[in-house]
Amino acid sequence: MIHLKKVIGNDYRKFIRLKVKDEQKKYVANNSNILAKAYAYYNDSTVYGIYNDDAEVGLALVREYADDNCYIFDQLMIDEKYQGNGYGKKATELILNDLKNRNKYNKVLLCYVEGDETAKNLYSSFGFEHTGIIDVCDDGTKEIDMALKLIY
Repeated sequence: MIHLKKVIGNDYRKFIRLKVKDEQKKYVANNSNILAKAYAYYNDSTVYGIYNDDAEVGLALVREYADDNCYIFDQLMIDEKYQGNGYGKKATELILNDLKNRNKYNKVLLCYVEGDETAKNLYSSFGFEHTGIIDVCDDGTKEIDMALKLIY
């Protein structure tokens, strides 16, 4: 059964070895970068370890963004060996429920990299909508912003 645990202390070591498929690397930060970003936003972030029973299958990062009164769903990855089983969808559902239960902000922002149709379809299935904002990175990569209003 899919469940989440907050990654704390030395738990991070379990997740460093997880990776996406080679063709997905342009869409998702590697786990070391995800964990480093969580450290940089230590007071405002939550790193979720995604488990199938006792097996570590993925990692997600959410942080609070008080300037815009919202959560930022920063990263979601499922290890290549576990993809195609609905784990990303279930993890997203659990994360959104956790954010609703916090009852702090009523909006979630995220972005996906242009061309990542899997991410676009996943987030759209939860009601995320395009904001019209597209950020162009230094390397020309386009990050497309989406938003979801949390309903309590």
